[in-house]
Amino acid sequence: MDIIKRGETRLDTPRRKKREKENRKSIFEIYRSEKTIKDYLFYLKDFLEYIYEGENIRADELIDLMKEIEKQDVEDYLTHLIEDRKMKKTSINKIISALKSLYKELEKNGYNNPFKYVELFKVSRNIDNVLKLSAEDIKKIIGQYTIKGEKEYRNLTILYTLFYTGMRSSELINLKFKHLLNREGNYFIKLEQTKSGKEQYKSIYPTLVEKLLEYKQYKQQIYNINNEEIEDIFIFNSSVEKNTKLAYRTLYDIIQNFGKLIGKDISPHNVRHAVATELSLNGADILEIRDFLGHADTRVTEVYINAKSVLEKRVLEKLPDLEKI
Repeated sequence: MDIIKRGETRLDTPRRKKREKENRKSIFEIYRSEKTIKDYLFYLKDFLEYIYEGENIRADELIDLMKEIEKQDVEDYLTHLIEDRKMKKTSINKIISALKSLYKELEKNGYNNPFKYVELFKVSRNIDNVLKLSAEDIKKIIGQYTIKGEKEYRNLTILYTLFYTGMRSSELINLKFKHLLNREGNYFIKLEQTKSGKEQYKSIYPTLVEKLLEYKQYKQQIYNINNEEIEDIFIFNSSVEKNTKLAYRTLYDIIQNFGKLIGKDISPHNVRHAVATELSLNGADILEIRDFLGHADTRVTEVYINAKSVLEKRVLEKLPDLEKI
């Protein structure tokens, strides 16, 4: 079923009067990580500003304006994204998913949900992107990277952490030393800023435990931080003195620069792909990979099983060698 009925589509939506504001509780209180909130608000404002013909939408108007949206408005906006902006299906799906989540919360309070029956575009996962970076590539990066000072030490520890945990960018930059937990010699990472909004715990690979503890001791020594103070420090700072966490853009640039060492254009998510593919190659099943990555649905995890079949090339062993026939 197409999510857009082209015969009914119009691109000229008339303005509507704004209703009197009501006392209400913000639906955005439920939303997850800081990045998720920013993304959802960005998509929502873009949607409403298109429907309301470019008005400068204020934050305190959002819910009232959401209530007046109709199914036809949704169809107009999606047509605009496809035909005017020429957006990719994957990008449109992110917008649809965000707006569906927001309207689902509004629906719980008895209001109409014009996104209720809107379906995501069917898209195939990009295996090329999943297979772009391998564990061997990461090993080469580590071998070529030179530590000249504190920032380089931080950057290399970031790479180790991304690979051995498979965590998302938002999860990594929000880590503090207090989230590094030790129970009878077994170390865990507590994730508070997750995509689902729920706390998660990750067991830590021994090599990473060693790297993180060494890095913690290093920071304590050069900045003269005691054992109590270090707990509330972000593990990966842009500034230790101010205790400011790393920006998303800075993290992206760090991984991009790592990629340049081996001639590849990569992002933090490519490291996540690399560890998931490696787990699949080493015998982890789809449920284990799903839980390790924190996916809500195994359908998202299936791409790594497909990547495994591509890399293993088992089917090729069944072909005859024409040179030997």
